[in-house]
Amino acid sequence: MLEMRRKLFSALSWRVEARAAALPAAEGATVRHRWGRMMSWAGAHRSLPETTDRAAILCFHSITAHRPDPEVEADALDVRDLRNLLAVLRTSFHVIPLAELVDAVRQRRPPPSRSVVITFDDGYANAHSVAAEELARQRMPWSLFLPAMLIETGGRQWIDDVRILIHRGGRKHLSFAWDGQSVALDLSSRDGRRDAVTRIHQLCRYVPEAQRRARLDELYACWPADEMESLRAEYPSFRPMTWMQAQELQAAGVDVGSHALNHMALGPQPPEVVRHEVLAARALLQQRIGDHSPHFSYPYGRESAISDESERVLAAAGYHCALTLEQELVYPATTHPLRLPRLIVSGQVGRVLFTLWQRFIR
Repeated sequence: MLEMRRKLFSALSWRVEARAAALPAAEGATVRHRWGRMMSWAGAHRSLPETTDRAAILCFHSITAHRPDPEVEADALDVRDLRNLLAVLRTSFHVIPLAELVDAVRQRRPPPSRSVVITFDDGYANAHSVAAEELARQRMPWSLFLPAMLIETGGRQWIDDVRILIHRGGRKHLSFAWDGQSVALDLSSRDGRRDAVTRIHQLCRYVPEAQRRARLDELYACWPADEMESLRAEYPSFRPMTWMQAQELQAAGVDVGSHALNHMALGPQPPEVVRHEVLAARALLQQRIGDHSPHFSYPYGRESAISDESERVLAAAGYHCALTLEQELVYPATTHPLRLPRLIVSGQVGRVLFTLWQRFIR
């Protein structure tokens, strides 16, 4: 019976994948999301084979206790969806600590069957106020990665500020000349605002820090400072946690690691900036919470965020692993410990449920 269910769900899922792949990206994502939720409801994941040659690392960001704003908080996960995902992980997978998987990778040995690791990036306060309770209830280990200077100053992520300003600010049009490139943004429609957010993120994410800072300063100047602060107050889901909250999580057994100092992509930065981002963050974490874990998470995590210099600095600093955001599973026999891929858990939780099935069945 189990084998029949597995074959049935496998055949159906590959048909769904073929259909989703032929659609525009947003529509394909919605198809995978809906099918993943259906598979969860039907208990499909319980029929997965006992696979020991791979493991999944999940990357969460913001968790909301309310229904997320579909424009501004599109990547935030509703706590009810978090509970549903944890229920699937509890019944169909083995949730293990990151350190256990890293040891398996470093020793080139298989992890427990269907292993999954839970990680949280960016240090949002709701990892403490919302997610920690849900994970403790399920007795699941997890890792938290902190951008040290943002925790120190209470600073917000620029990538979140952009969403808030573009979608909820009072401007209808914006125009810039960034390094000779004309950037005209129409904010008068929902689609226009969504495209504007995407374009600004692309132009500011994987660039040298001085260039990013100049572009963002020009962007922020388009709104009065009090408007930005008022809009920020409407979205507490983007608020960073405090050092005291980080200490409480660490005392409760949470693995707390580094997400660099200022949450910038390390790949485009000169060597001295890379060293400062890694080493100053480590020093600040040690000062504020004591010994933190030898685990590092790359800000933005794609190939453009990583460099040979960043790997050299991390290895010299004694980090046992570095996590990326490349959407793949970890294969302990071949995956490099300083380039561990993860699966992003977005607001469409069904997508990651569908992806887990696809990656563990093949």
